[in-house]
Amino acid sequence: KEIKDFLEKSAKEVHTIDNEINQLQQQLDLLQDKRSKVLDLVEPYRALISPARRLSRDILEEIFLACLPTDRNPCMSSTEAPLLLTRICSSWRSIAHSTPRLWAAIHIVLPTLDTGYYPPANLVSIREGMVRLKLDQRQAAARTWLDRSGSCPLSISLYESPY
Repeated sequence: KEIKDFLEKSAKEVHTIDNEINQLQQQLDLLQDKRSKVLDLVEPYRALISPARRLSRDILEEIFLACLPTDRNPCMSSTEAPLLLTRICSSWRSIAHSTPRLWAAIHIVLPTLDTGYYPPANLVSIREGMVRLKLDQRQAAARTWLDRSGSCPLSISLYESPY
């Protein structure tokens, strides 16, 4: 009988402890939710005082120039400088667009029809249209790029690639 009473008393105590744990867990969940909401409110303001925002325009220009490839001319790709720098924020876009030395070199890949094989005649005109469209797009992008270079000396490299 004593063992049975002991087990019943222990089970009740465990049940009471489990209830307390559940209540504390609910309170902890509420506090974590509150904390998360406060952090969400604070984070944009923290970004406003980040060290990168305090750098002078001259320093940022030099950093941007250091981002350019050193072993080749930069290509017209949004995954590398200078185009990548224009995608960070409006301030960096403005600085990059108005820094002519960033745009003084360019590597242009020109699409060509020559692929080494000769498709059926009906595909040739479709392919020519696609190449023409790609050439027009590259021409417009190159014109904008070179306009941004201002009066800086230019370095231009070209490469023909099968479309």
